[in-house]
Amino acid sequence: MHTSLTVRAKHLLLLTLPLLAVLSACGRQTMEFRYPGELVDFEYTGTSATSLYIEQIRDLRPAEQRAGDGSVFFIRYPSDRSWRVPLEQTYGDALIQDIEQTQLVDLVPLRRQADFLLTAEILSLTCRLQRSPMSFLLPAVLGMGTGMVTGHDTSDKIKVGLVAGAAAVIAMPMPTRHGAEAEVRLTLRDSNNAIVWSKTCLGEISDKQYMPATSNPGQEHVDKYLARAIKRCNACLLGQLRQALIENAP
Repeated sequence: MHTSLTVRAKHLLLLTLPLLAVLSACGRQTMEFRYPGELVDFEYTGTSATSLYIEQIRDLRPAEQRAGDGSVFFIRYPSDRSWRVPLEQTYGDALIQDIEQTQLVDLVPLRRQADFLLTAEILSLTCRLQRSPMSFLLPAVLGMGTGMVTGHDTSDKIKVGLVAGAAAVIAMPMPTRHGAEAEVRLTLRDSNNAIVWSKTCLGEISDKQYMPATSNPGQEHVDKYLARAIKRCNACLLGQLRQALIENAP
């Protein structure tokens, strides 16, 4: 009997190793940013083409977003070290893509060529994953129930129940709440460096999925949630920017 219990204890340890491996690997993933195209046309007529120079992209996110944190029940991601390229460049490329595809203005490569100068400040740009501790209760209860049915004596029932409970927690899909937010402030200056317009917009995404405890956020979650949050944020900003350009047309 002692041998049987020892074997089951080893099985319990082996079943928990995949969970620990997945959780520790989560922070080591390298993230890329695949940004969807934009079909909205913001081009306006009646005036000559307005030229715009993007002067600066500043990252003002709080420290906890930069570092990324959490495990199992709450995970904030990606951390700065996860991005293949710096976040300022990542967001800057997305902003340029949206401006060009909406045909809002003519982007110029030199400051002196521009009618207006644009600065972007990233106030928030993050994803989060949340699980309720209560969601782990059902698999554990089912596992213990299995132990009570299949075990030989009280001690054996507990050991078998722990093994079965660990296996159920690892394998059973659980309700998981996903979210992403992008908050950015754009500031528009004229050729004399005077501020003519400034606006902050927030894009948010929230969704619920069922996934096992060993499934942690990866590239597909960044593509699905963060890209959409940025798209919503930029749509708000560029809609407001269009009106500002019309009102301040040179």
